[in-house]
Amino acid sequence: MKPMRGVIVACAVGLAAPASAQNFDSVKVQVVPVSSGIAMLVGAGGNIAVSYGDDAVFLVDDQFAPLSPKILAAVASLSAKPVRFVLSTHWHGDHTGATSPWARREP
Repeated sequence: MKPMRGVIVACAVGLAAPASAQNFDSVKVQVVPVSSGIAMLVGAGGNIAVSYGDDAVFLVDDQFAPLSPKILAAVASLSAKPVRFVLSTHWHGDHTGATSPWARREP
């Protein structure tokens, strides 16, 4: 049996592409309703869980920084309340890339 080294290397290189090398202009952030006050945002990379209520919005993960305006627009379609909390599940850029832009927003 021949080893599949070329495939493994190609996959590893593809996964290692930095966010700056990606084109986010064509990405559409879609809102997927889950339940009352809960939705999922689908864009590029990991999905975002959104919990929204009478007082604020809570995000689980936040995708890539260049997508933050599109993410904000999607969140605004669910609630006029501000994003008060962002929980990052792990360090990958598609889960934490927009953490800094959210931190700079006024409450």
